[in-house]
Amino acid sequence: MDSAARASSTPPVVPKLVSVVDRLVTAVETSGTPASRLEGQAAIEVLVALRTQLDRLAVASARLATTVEADGLWSIEGARSFPHWLAGITGMPFHRAKELASTGRALRDHLPATARAGLAGDVGADQVQVLAKLAPTSDARRLVLAAAEEECGEEFLLRQAHTLPAGSFRRLVQRWAAAADPEADERGYRDACEREHVTLSPTTGGVHLAGFLTTDHGALLSAALDSVMTPPAPDDHRSTPQRRAQALADVARLCLDHGLVGTGAAVRPHLSCVVDYETLRRAVGVPAGLPAAPAGTGRDGLGRGLPGELRRGPEEGPSLRLSPWPMSSASPWPSSWGQVRSRRRCSRGSRATRRSAGSCSAPSRRSSTPVGPSGRSWDPDARR
Repeated sequence: MDSAARASSTPPVVPKLVSVVDRLVTAVETSGTPASRLEGQAAIEVLVALRTQLDRLAVASARLATTVEADGLWSIEGARSFPHWLAGITGMPFHRAKELASTGRALRDHLPATARAGLAGDVGADQVQVLAKLAPTSDARRLVLAAAEEECGEEFLLRQAHTLPAGSFRRLVQRWAAAADPEADERGYRDACEREHVTLSPTTGGVHLAGFLTTDHGALLSAALDSVMTPPAPDDHRSTPQRRAQALADVARLCLDHGLVGTGAAVRPHLSCVVDYETLRRAVGVPAGLPAAPAGTGRDGLGRGLPGELRRGPEEGPSLRLSPWPMSSASPWPSSWGQVRSRRRCSRGSRATRRSAGSCSAPSRRSSTPVGPSGRSWDPDARR
């Protein structure tokens, strides 16, 4: 539609509205100047009147939105829905456009007395929006709204809206809704629980994670992720979503590595290999001049003398944990050298420990060369 056709189809009320707003804006722009008459009590009265009329216009726009939506002319422009069209043509956020349309439908279908009071300026736009959003949310509550004032219907709520500010009125309507239909909130929670799901789909180069959580479960997961997301280092350029993904993996490792989810199939495989510290240090190429350290984990103790990739392991690979082992006074090798213990996942509630000592030959106390699991001699210095 061109500008000439649009101008010819403009209702006469639009230019009058624009003219009144222009005069008011001009008066406000000159307020505070010597030529202005808007100061003191006059400015207060204009401000209060302006806010009252803005509330009336907000209710009128919500009520008019239902007429425009029912006409369907907005769909000619190819919008996905009326809120999308309204947000696009006015520039308002989509959630506000959706809220305006839903408020207008509630006023038209279930809250006629509230619509009249809002258009007359008897109640504010905030109170009208609270009623439209919280009151007609179930069949039982709509039946109570249609009841008389002495039965706490719509007229009762309007009388409270005349005296209460928006925050207090919202709490009152929430209490009213809970009393009118106590099961509605439980139904909403049950519906949310039934919608709850998490899917892990293998895809190219990784796994795609998608799902839906209830409000309390989402808050629980968010708190757990925040607790393991340490502040980024100066050289850490990852985004917050990337750090959150790492935190999710860290939470999973904490549960599995520390046995927090039981001792059955949930525990990832462990492999224990017994070797003396000097041999391990020579095997990984650590200089011999480093002092021996006490036993500990890969982050302290013996781990201080090992390369970083062995202390922690690759991101998605195994990690190394070093623990003390009794040594024989007659041999430089551990008294239990050659015993390899592996822990594997079990099908039922217990962790099986498989000792393969029978497949290893312990070195003779008179022999200075260790014997590996295959029975062949193994020289640790050969790997230096």
